[in-house]
Amino acid sequence: MRNIFGRISALENPPPWSTLAALGGVVVSFAATVLGSFIVLALLGDKQYKELAAWTIGAVLTIIFVYIRFGKPEQRAALHLGGGGNVVMVQQAFLMLLIGVGLSVALDVVSGRVTSGFLPEPELTYLYNAVTINRGTITVLSWIFAVLFMVIAQPIAEELIFRGVLLSSLRSMIGAWPGYILSALLYALFHLIAYGSSISDFNGLWYGQVLPFVGGLIFGAVRLTTGSTRAAILAHVGFGLFAVVKMLTLAG
Repeated sequence: MRNIFGRISALENPPPWSTLAALGGVVVSFAATVLGSFIVLALLGDKQYKELAAWTIGAVLTIIFVYIRFGKPEQRAALHLGGGGNVVMVQQAFLMLLIGVGLSVALDVVSGRVTSGFLPEPELTYLYNAVTINRGTITVLSWIFAVLFMVIAQPIAEELIFRGVLLSSLRSMIGAWPGYILSALLYALFHLIAYGSSISDFNGLWYGQVLPFVGGLIFGAVRLTTGSTRAAILAHVGFGLFAVVKMLTLAG
C-alpha cells in the first residue's frame, strides 16, 4: 500500500500535449458517443441493443481519434502503452484481469451492503429493465454488444482517454494527488453524462457516480503503480467481465 501511495505521489515527466488538448480528448469522446447514437438510430432504429451499439461505435471512434491525434512517436510513448516482452505481457495481462475481477467483486459486495440490492452497471440497465420491467428476453445480439462494449471497446477507449491522455496532463498541471483525484471525478462525470446514469435516489447515486469515481481511482492507481496504461485497460476489462457475468445472473 505504501508503494502505491508513493507512486501516486511521484510526478512523471509532463506529456507532450497540453491539458487543454487532453480535456478536448474527453469532449471528442463524448461527441463520438453522440455521433454513435445518430448512426445507430439511422441504421438500426429502435432495437433492444441500440444503446450498447451506439456506445460501441462511439468507443471505436474514440480509439481511432487517440491513435490519430496522439500518434507521433513521442506522444505514443507518453501514453504508456509499452510492454516488457511477450512473457511479461502475458503474465501482466493475467494478473491485471484477476485484480480487476477481484476488485469488482469486492465493490459489488460493498454495494449490496450499502444499497437496497444488487443492480447492474448503468450501461446495462436497459437490458435489465427488459427482463425485470418489460418481462421480455434479452436477445443474442444484445449480449454480443454487451460483451463487445463492456469487455473490449469501453475499457480501451476510456483508459486511453482518461488514464493515457488526461491523467498525466492534470497531474503535471495541478499536482500529483489533485490531478489523480480530479481525473477520477471527470471520469465519473463522463459516465453520468454519456451513459445517462440516474441519480434520483441513493441507488442511482451509488451506481451512477460513486462506483465510477472509485473505478477511476482504481484504474488511475493501476496506471501509476505499474507505469502502464495497458495494465489499466486490462484491469478495466476485468471489471467489464464481471459486469456481464453479473448481468447474466440478474437476468436469470
